[in-house]
Amino acid sequence: MKVISFLFMLVLLNSSVESVIDEDPFLGREFVGLASYYGPKLHGKTTANGEKMDKYGLTCAHKTLPFGTMLEVRYPVKGTSVIVRVNDRGPFIKNRVIDLSLHAAEELGFTNKGVAKIEATIVGENGLVRIETTNPITDFFSSDFQAGIAAWLK
Repeated sequence: MKVISFLFMLVLLNSSVESVIDEDPFLGREFVGLASYYGPKLHGKTTANGEKMDKYGLTCAHKTLPFGTMLEVRYPVKGTSVIVRVNDRGPFIKNRVIDLSLHAAEELGFTNKGVAKIEATIVGENGLVRIETTNPITDFFSSDFQAGIAAWLK
């Protein structure tokens, strides 16, 4: 009975993630590249969507994603991640894929470098996060979890 309950839970988890992604084909899309962050001189300036740039906010600039797109940005070197909202256009420097607010760069831990290689996943839109972050299925099946399930099933 425990095995059946466990399998049923996996089917529900997997189908709920797939149904959300089916509603919006952009959800779950990933990209990698170089990220930089806004300098303090831009704090208070108007962004492309009309908001004021807030160095304390969790926002970013992207060249093409719609305003309001929510991204999970990961910095693998430090194992950190942050959720940001697209509210500006850019970066306009070759080979960069995203410009982050100062606070987002601090959360990731690369302000001393200025530029960092990041991974990003589209996790929502219109300011709302719609899917779990940091690849929940992979985390769900970590070796510690598998060992715990094996002991539980015995």
